[in-house]
Order: sequence, then structure tokens, then C-alpha cells
Amino acid sequence: ESFQRSSSRPNVGQSFTRSKTTGRDPEGDSPSHQQNRTQQQRSKKMGRVQSTPNFRGQTNSGGNELTLEETIQRWSHKKPDYKTSNSLQHLLVTLPQTFPPRNDMVEDHEYFAKWKKLDKECFTDMGGDELKSLLQRALRKAKFFLHPDKLPKDLTENQSLLFKSIWNAITHQERVTFG
Repeated sequence: ESFQRSSSRPNVGQSFTRSKTTGRDPEGDSPSHQQNRTQQQRSKKMGRVQSTPNFRGQTNSGGNELTLEETIQRWSHKKPDYKTSNSLQHLLVTLPQTFPPRNDMVEDHEYFAKWKKLDKECFTDMGGDELKSLLQRALRKAKFFLHPDKLPKDLTENQSLLFKSIWNAITHQERVTFG
């Protein structure tokens, strides 16, 4: 399921509505993606980590494959130098891009499927108190999902690092946005 505004300009107290989508990319189950994932898993077993075309397929300035930390840095910061943070709206809407299957550097876990995807248009054409209220509600949902005490106990090291990095990026941008 994903969250969408129920109208183009909701009242401040209006909630997100749920659509019939699952919040997962339909391409994630394609045969070519499954083959790519199998190749990635083989590479991980052999000690190599490859970036994937699904997650920007980029390399760092030295031409090496990106680390998980560099991948999160590129998600949370703007091009070209990745030093200026993306807006809170951008982080909340693009959060699923950091999850498997789009990010093959992290093993899949059933917990990722519980994320309720935000509609790309949910923050457009808004301003002032209306935008602030909607952002705060979406932020609460994200922080509840990402909170260290709410995460499953059986996460791998990469999954834990991913959640911690996302938590840090979102809480930092929350402080920048709301003071």
C-alpha cells in the first residue's frame, strides 16, 4: 500500500489515503532483476560488492564501486558534490530507493515491505502551515518505522547500517527544516 493525498489540496487535518499499490517496485520481481540479484549475491559471497543499475549504478570519484555509506550520501545529498542536503520532502518520498531490491548492497528483509510509500505528489502545491503539518505527519510515520527500538532484532550488519544512516539523515534534515 502507499500513502496518497485524497485530493489535490487537502485540509490540514486530512489524512493520507491508501492505494492498492504494494509500495514495492514491480520491476523488482522481473527475471532480469532476479538474475542480477543472483549475480550480486554470488559477488557478495566472494567478497565483492557491486552497485546496481537499479540504484543509480554509480561509482565514486576513484572509479570504484560505491560503498553503502556513499550510496546513502548520494541519496541524502544533492549533486554534483553531494555536500548539500536534500529537502525533507525529497528524503521522505525517495526513501524506498534505499531499500532492497533497488539497493542490492543490503539483504532483503520482510520489514522493508512494511514501509508505506509516499506519493510523489503529496507535497506539491502546498505551502505554509499546510505543508508543515503534512511534513510533520509523514515524518512521524518515517521515524516510527525507522526508530532503533522498533526495528527487528534479526537484522544483518548492512541492514542495521542502512537504517541507522537513514535515521541520521532524516533527523538531521528534520532539525534543519523545523529548527
